[in-house]
Amino acid sequence: MEKITRHGKVFICNQCDAIHIEFKNLNFNFSQSQYDSFANYLSKIDGESWERKNKDSKFNRKIIIPLGNSGVNMLLSNDELLELRALLSISKIAMTTKKTIIGPFTFLCYYN
Repeated sequence: MEKITRHGKVFICNQCDAIHIEFKNLNFNFSQSQYDSFANYLSKIDGESWERKNKDSKFNRKIIIPLGNSGVNMLLSNDELLELRALLSISKIAMTTKKTIIGPFTFLCYYN
């Protein structure tokens, strides 16, 4: 399964069952619960508000999202945030899967 927007894609790896997100020059590799948490976290960010609060920042992109305790931040414009949210929400609908192994065959079933 793969979902694509102009700047990104989300897909599930058949080998490791990880959910991979590529957005612009960023890559995230999540379990289902990590993916759900990340999508939920992004859905709660008020991009327009953060752009106003950080309007005087030297960064071109005004939405600054810390990624854990690593000292690494994801910088987005509001348009990029909206696109990333759309990518994750589109994918979330189709991401409910069940992997069934019968003998040498592996079946991935997607539930809406």
